[in-house]
This record gives sequence, structure tokens and C-alpha cells, in this order.
Amino acid sequence: MRSGSPAWAERKVALAWGGSTDSTTTGYVVYAFEENTTLLARVDVGGSTYVEIDGLKEGLSYTFYVTAYNPYYVESPPSLAVNFQVPGLVLMVSGAGIGPCRVCFPAAPGCSHGLQAPTGLVNWSTIWQTGVVNKYGRLECQDPRARYYLSRF
Repeated sequence: MRSGSPAWAERKVALAWGGSTDSTTTGYVVYAFEENTTLLARVDVGGSTYVEIDGLKEGLSYTFYVTAYNPYYVESPPSLAVNFQVPGLVLMVSGAGIGPCRVCFPAAPGCSHGLQAPTGLVNWSTIWQTGVVNKYGRLECQDPRARYYLSRF
């Protein structure tokens, strides 16, 4: 990650579910897990069957599930899990004819990332690759040969 790269953006997701048919249910808890981490959040939404979870990082995957609870706050077994991958913004920055084109995109921890480019829009080859990334952030790469092609990426 280079300093001066665009900052990563936090996103949110809206979750809704059908209410419990158990007449003793008084509320719900939503659990959210970020990939490759322990518990991210536990959100008590009361009697609502809708919640917006914010602070999600682009490019990462999250797993959500819901439990119902009774007046004594005894929780039910969890619902089926729902997975969501937050879309990431890919930025292409032109070299303005004097330098190489740069591509900036979100990086997920525990993953390696690569960039491929075509030759004649038929054959693709890897022109840049990372090892396994240790933390979330944005990566920036450049292709010094991009200026020789009308459409490289």
C-alpha cells in the first residue's frame, strides 16, 4: 500500500428477516463476522426484524446470523448464516502521457492479489501479483507498458 493512495471506504448492508413464530419472542440479536477474524459485532435490535450494519470494509466478506430471545434474554439457536462480500472500488489513474497507468483496489487479509492484462483481448497474462496480504488496505500497482496499448486493463 502506498501513502497517498485513496482511502478505503466503509460500507453498510441492510438485513431483514421474517419474525419468529414463537409467541415468547421479545427481540432479536444480529451477529456479524468479518472474514478471518473473531466476532465483529453483536447488535441487539429489540423487536425489529430489520437492521443496517455499517462500518463494513470494501473487498471483505462478512457472515451474519440472527437469534431470537425471550423475556429472560435466553437466545434461540442461530438462523442460517448469510454471507455478503462488500463490493470494492477499483480506481484507474492515468499517467497523463508522462508516466505509467496505476490501478488502486482494496486488499483483503489472508489473500494474495493479482492484476492481469490482455494482449489483443484474447490472451491474458499476470503482470503484477502480491504475496499473502496481512492486513486490510488498498493496493496500488502500475504497469510501465500500459502506455504502449490503447486498452491495457
